[in-house]
Amino acid sequence: MATILLFLGLNFWSNQLDDLHIQDVKIYNTFFAMENGKPTFYLYGKLKPTFASYSGGAFTQYNNSNGDNYGWNTSKNNVYIDGQQTHSPFGSKEVVFRIKSDSKEGLTLLNQNLYLTDHHHHKIKIYNAQTKTQPYSINQKDTQKFIKQNKLH
Repeated sequence: MATILLFLGLNFWSNQLDDLHIQDVKIYNTFFAMENGKPTFYLYGKLKPTFASYSGGAFTQYNNSNGDNYGWNTSKNNVYIDGQQTHSPFGSKEVVFRIKSDSKEGLTLLNQNLYLTDHHHHKIKIYNAQTKTQPYSINQKDTQKFIKQNKLH
């Protein structure tokens, strides 16, 4: 009986949602693509710790069961992207974020700095709007090429 209770308790703990911790993520690619005529930003990464798996992303802005905002937050010049993870060693380690430009929501993307953040106020700059560069991009460090190809301003 004790073994069953221990197993159930560990399973419950390992599947609880938690902040995506910046130090847990290794970013291996970022890029812009056109999607339905709008610039869309993609981030691909992998979680490093054994007891972590990816859950949630920035496809839309959403609230978790605690009422915390996840997905993205904006200010005039910046977009802050965050997500959630679990403590399960068996879940997916792949981290994927996708954010589509939406001027009604304040997401112009190409004109805003993009940061991957967590609720501990850690952040990583993943796109610089002034220089139009992405330090974690494999093929598209210079976003000027993307802007010219798609006739964006």
